[in-house]
Parts: sequence; structure tokens; C-alpha cells
Amino acid sequence: MTKKQAFIAAVRGEEPDVVPVAPLIHCRYANEVLGRSDWRAVFEVHQLIGSCHHRGPIGVGCHGTLPEGWGRETVASHTGPDGRTETAWIIRTPDRVMTGRDVVGMIPHDPLVGKTVEYPIKGVEDWRAYLKLLELQLAGMGEPATGMVAEAVEVMGEDGMPSVSLGPAYTHLGSVRGMQELVVDLIDYPDLMRELFAVAREIEKRHVEAFIAAPTEVAWLDICWATGSDLGPERFEEWALPDVVAAMEIVKQHPDKCMGLYTLGRIGKLCPMLVDAGVHFIETFEPNQGDITLAEAKRLYGKRTCLMGNFDCLVLAYGTVDDAREEARRCLREGMEGGGYVMVTGDEVPADTKLDNLKAMVEVVQEEGRY
Repeated sequence: MTKKQAFIAAVRGEEPDVVPVAPLIHCRYANEVLGRSDWRAVFEVHQLIGSCHHRGPIGVGCHGTLPEGWGRETVASHTGPDGRTETAWIIRTPDRVMTGRDVVGMIPHDPLVGKTVEYPIKGVEDWRAYLKLLELQLAGMGEPATGMVAEAVEVMGEDGMPSVSLGPAYTHLGSVRGMQELVVDLIDYPDLMRELFAVAREIEKRHVEAFIAAPTEVAWLDICWATGSDLGPERFEEWALPDVVAAMEIVKQHPDKCMGLYTLGRIGKLCPMLVDAGVHFIETFEPNQGDITLAEAKRLYGKRTCLMGNFDCLVLAYGTVDDAREEARRCLREGMEGGGYVMVTGDEVPADTKLDNLKAMVEVVQEEGRY
């Protein structure tokens, strides 16, 4: 099997010839290795170590317009004497200007690490203005924009899985308010938030439909902000689970398409409802911050969904080659039996990862991960 064929087989719960290996290489590590941070750089790092591309920065969208006076924009960045770069981003309506600020460059050896230090939505009146903007955005959405995916499919061929990133309503709204503040608003202003979620979820559906139109088989819904916020099962079921259900209702109508979830944090009590939603895979089963082991997840859900993740990222950065090989063996012992497993890191590959450790991870699977 090719890398892509093995990946898709595992996602469908089958046994490929060998366990696919797809560490979560993102922009930061690609930049460290190659000095570039685009999806092509991410793919090239996978080629260096022999793994399968998955979850690089590849997305879809929809062409659209907003009326004059409405929109989003990024204003000029400013780099200070300490090397930090601050960028302002603005949400504009005819009556309000809402500004957020991002900072990058605070860690010299990991220069792409960033932090949002100010969110544009700061209260109820901002939310009401943003609701109107979302309604106008939805009304103006046109044809799917899938050019990036088509390019990635052509470049990767059978050596990678150009999976598509999708943002749920929960993540969308949290990105303009901040996660802690969003949780408070869910409690304080539930009626207003339901209105916002309803429109944001319709936008989410349009993006899922764009994935359906794109020439790739796999997408992942990034619900990590919801799972990592410790909402608890009841609030998660009310506010975040409907995003998953709405997306899967579309994907299930297309047997050639698969969609899974990128999660972080304590997902043990959330897994039953996620599996019941019919997702094709769940990642990442963090070994240090999570509350369910890969072995336990395999026993409980391994016959109903593909499992991805659990390889300890800290081993890649601070361990030896032998440590990396043993960590790969542990993941194989806990996850590979019966298929439906992809060896994925428990979160993003750190920028200070040792390349030889990543290569060792792949080598062990090639040697010992065959069905």
C-alpha cells in the first residue's frame, strides 16, 4: 500500500499492510528544519523522515462578499526592540470597530509561537454587532474555494494525506472572544449565544460542503478548544457536540469522505458521545494532560472508530533515540491490534524535536508495525 492508501484504510477501521505514521508536524517544526512554514514545508519534513502528511495547514472556504462598511482586516505589524512582533486585527461594522492583538517572537528559539493578548469581542454589544456580521457573511457566501487542496493533492500524490482543516462554531466564536470569556458568556447570556451559535454553525456547514467538493478524502474538525476548556459533559453536549453532529450529518451522505476530530485535554467522559456521532477517527489522546490511555480507548472504542495519537511529544524533544523507539513500541502494543490505528503524536511536534527521534519512530513502525 502507499502511505495514503494505508492512512485511509486505518481511518476506515481496516488493517493496512503497516500502521500509518503521521506525527503532527506543524509550521513551527517545519520552520526549524527548513526555514519555511507553509504546507509544502510540512510535507517536505514528512518526506525527510518517511512519515505520512496529516494535519498540515490546508483548508477550504467559500468565496463571498460583505456589504461596504463590514469586514475583517489585519493592520500593519510592529516589531519592537525585543524582537516581538505585534499585529492588530480588526472586525469592522458601520457602527463599531473591534480590535484584537496578536504577539509573536517572544521565544527566540521558537519564533512562530504566538499569543492573542487582546480579543476583539469584549461584551454583549460587540456580540450583537458580530451576530449581524455573521448573518451577512452567511448570506454572501458563494462557491467553495478549494484551490489549495487541489494543489496539495497534486503535489503529495500517494506520499501524503492532504487532509482538510475545518473549524466548528465553538472554535470560531472562541477565537474572537477568548475561551475563558466564552464559557462565562454561555452561562450569562445563553439566549444571545444560541443565536450566535446557530449562524456560526450554518457557516460551518458551508465549509464542510466545501470539503465535500474538494478532491481529498479526509477532513478533521478542530474541537480542541472545546475539549480543552473543561466544559464538563453537560455543557459540552449542549454547546460543542452539535458542531460535530452537524458536520457528520453532511459527511455521512458521502461514503468516499471521512471526517475525524482533533481533541486535547480530558476527553474520557466525552468519548462515548463523540463515537456515537459516527466520527471516523479521534485524536490525540494526550499522554500527559489526558484522562484516558490509548489502551483503554482501544478496548472501549477501537471497533467503532479509528484512534490516533498518544505518542509522547516530550520524548521527541528531550529523549534519546532509544527512548523514541520504546515509545513507538508502547503505542503499537496499545493501539495497533485489529487495525484502525494511526501512530500520531499526542500534540504538535515541538520545535526542538530531534530529527533522529522522529526517524526512529518511523523505523520502529516499519519494522514492527506490520499486520
